[in-house]
Amino acid sequence: MKEFDNESVRAIETTLNDVDRALERLRSANYRCCQVCQAPIDEADLIANPLLANCVAHPELA
Repeated sequence: MKEFDNESVRAIETTLNDVDRALERLRSANYRCCQVCQAPIDEADLIANPLLANCVAHPELA
C-alpha cells in the first residue's frame, strides 16, 4: 500500500475540521450566519459549499 504524503493528510484533516465546525454551527443554530459579522450567508452559496462559515464580504476568512 502506498503511503500518503503529508500534503494529502493535511488536506483531509482540514476538510474534516471544516465539517466538524459546520456541524457545530448547525447544532448551535449559527449555520447560516457569517462567523465574522453575523450577516446571513446566502442559501445558494451554502448549497454550492455547505462548509462556508462566512458571507461574501469576508471570503478571505472562510
